[in-house]
Amino acid sequence: MGKVKDFLTNHKIEVIITAVLLVVMIGIAVGIPCGIFFSPRKGSVSTYSYDKTKDFDLLKDGYVLYADYDSDFKILNIADLQMSEVYTNSQNKRNYELVRKLVEHEKPDLITFTGDNFWLNNAKAATKKFIQNIDSLNVPWAPVFGNHEPETEVDTNWIMEQFLTAKNCIFNIGVKGTDFNKDVAKGPKNIDGVGNYVINVLNNEHKIIHTIFMMDSHSNNGDQHPEKVENITDGTAIDGLNGWYAQDNYLFKPDENGKLVGVGTTYDYIKLNQIEWYEWVVKGVQKINKGEVVPSSAFFHIPLPEFNIAYALYKKNLPKDYNGRDVIDGNFGLNRENVCSPYYNSGFFEKMKELGSTKDVIVGHDHVNNSSILYQGIRLTYGLKTGDGCYWDSTGSVSGGTTISINSTGATKTEHIYMPFK
Repeated sequence: MGKVKDFLTNHKIEVIITAVLLVVMIGIAVGIPCGIFFSPRKGSVSTYSYDKTKDFDLLKDGYVLYADYDSDFKILNIADLQMSEVYTNSQNKRNYELVRKLVEHEKPDLITFTGDNFWLNNAKAATKKFIQNIDSLNVPWAPVFGNHEPETEVDTNWIMEQFLTAKNCIFNIGVKGTDFNKDVAKGPKNIDGVGNYVINVLNNEHKIIHTIFMMDSHSNNGDQHPEKVENITDGTAIDGLNGWYAQDNYLFKPDENGKLVGVGTTYDYIKLNQIEWYEWVVKGVQKINKGEVVPSSAFFHIPLPEFNIAYALYKKNLPKDYNGRDVIDGNFGLNRENVCSPYYNSGFFEKMKELGSTKDVIVGHDHVNNSSILYQGIRLTYGLKTGDGCYWDSTGSVSGGTTISINSTGATKTEHIYMPFK
């Protein structure tokens, strides 16, 4: 009996060992491919840098597109498409069909994407599907990132490297010069962010008529502390808004109890070194254009603090029955949620005013806002949310795209193109 018992015991041990080995082998067989498929992907850091001691080079430091003499150069902006592979095939198809309808309707010369192009997990597959669908439109396209792309399982350098493979992306069709550094797409490595680049629109006489700035407004930044600011009322009072003050790069307004509170959120802001790069480009383009200031526009994701002031002033004089479609004193649209700008004001708006080039700022981020307001000479516009990911207005009242038409002098006209899902 002892031998039988020992045999059974040893047999049980062998079975257990075999079972464990089998589980391990299955784990390896399944785990390695899954690990490869779902593992985070990171791209390489940009090798391109700009030299502020040298002049901006039209053919090496940015991209070039040509405008037609016979018509305005038209930009179609797509905001917050927010594609994801967790959607159903029908939802993905519906979003891309809406973009296609907008393109067919407006016939743009350039499509811009102001961020949150992807969100949630499996952005690797979503990126490739995005390129396939947008490239098939056969129109030049130019993207920037929002706050959601850095929250996926891929980083923005990796996404940029995928964009660099796209036939109709500005990174390929707008390249001039034999020694052009492809990492210009990722932006200068000596400034913050990924995807800070510039597109110059030229006429047939090779004169620059408009400059398009594409910039990274980053994601989140918890190191903003308006609550630490003292002596707020010693700051600058905001004209036209009773009780509003700017102090130490923060904006304040009275709450319902009259207490001064910071205006904004912990979403991030345009950094000082990005502003310095912007100034270098503006002045460099001006020099190329024989000293003439070239009109420009700036596209990024997160609104500036000035969006709060502009809308508060605008709202004061709105008719109670205003639906946001009619143009009033050159302004239009409504904000249906708070402006989710950063608390901290890095001074980008003031620099734009100082240099006198940029007349249009186009952002996304706040999905049900569609205001477009001329404030201190600069139009601050929320691009219409295009995709039905995350929260959105299912009535279609703020769904579609936004066009910016540039005439032969570089002046612009901004319009919303309302196109609800069907």
